Amino acid sequence: MNDGLSVYDSYGNIVEDNKVNGKPLVYLEDESDKIIDDAGLVILIRCKNITVMNAELTNTDVGIELWQSDNCLISQNNISNNWVGIDLDDSNNNSISNNNINSNWDGISLYESNDNIIYLNNFINNIYNAISYDSTNIWNSTEPIKYTYRGSEFKNYMGNYWDDYTGSDANGDGIGDTPYSIDSDKDNYPLIERFENYFVEAPTPTPSQTFDTGRPENPYPSISGKFIGTIKTNKKIIAKKLYTYACAGTGGHTEHALICNKTWCAYAEWEGYKGDWMNISFNKTVILVPYETYNITIVTGSYPQIHHTSSLQTENGFINCTEFTDANGNKYENWIPAIMLWS
Repeated sequence: MNDGLSVYDSYGNIVEDNKVNGKPLVYLEDESDKIIDDAGLVILIRCKNITVMNAELTNTDVGIELWQSDNCLISQNNISNNWVGIDLDDSNNNSISNNNINSNWDGISLYESNDNIIYLNNFINNIYNAISYDSTNIWNSTEPIKYTYRGSEFKNYMGNYWDDYTGSDANGDGIGDTPYSIDSDKDNYPLIERFENYFVEAPTPTPSQTFDTGRPENPYPSISGKFIGTIKTNKKIIAKKLYTYACAGTGGHTEHALICNKTWCAYAEWEGYKGDWMNISFNKTVILVPYETYNITIVTGSYPQIHHTSSLQTENGFINCTEFTDANGNKYENWIPAIMLWS
């Protein structure tokens, strides 16, 4: 309670079944392609492609700590009243955005961590908003973003909101005219107000914005069965069809599929080996909102290609396996049919 765990130059540990302030203490070593969306404290050691989001991390030593962990996403978290909000040690190419980081001793601290992208975060009431030792990072979006500020539309690179920024905004675009200094680093596009006040516009969905698992390097073993799992995207996906990748020389297809959240379901059913038989159409347009979890059920026929993993990261999000029951009744937790949702 009101404490926690931190790690420095230490690994090969077993840390399990602990809680911090009533929430799970998530400690991962040498893991990849996982989503953490409910935790009291998060420690990632030598991990890759981990997503930490929608968490309330408060009253502990370090809210989120990365040590030699790369290509992770930290987004949409509330991180407050900790000794350190986010700590990166020898961790590179991570993305940190849309977080509220307030009332910590150190808001974010980096030690020998480079090429991390940190933007659209609020740093408020921290003793030290940011500390950067021997690190070179990007403290703004990597491309211009459309936004609305005080009734006018703009397009510009966007940094972070710093409550101790003292610069001016002569042209009224909501972006400070002078950089915000962070030791040897700097935010070249500091926000004048909290990022919520800019109403950042998401890109308009296009047919190319599909959810595609792609083909696995080795689709075997494969057999028909029932897949139950979840999908969580990082972009808005609009889909009308589900395509199934078939094993070479087979009729691998999806017999029927169901995608649901708490308020709606969309259903698609196969019509036999005629025409474009590897595609089935949903009875309503499927709209997947970023970072929401959707349940998906796929009943396959013949020999579809299979990803033999419990969690698969795609360009536009994750698909996770809860259970795959094959035609012989065998159950697996690491079989994911190779599919594409598209329009």
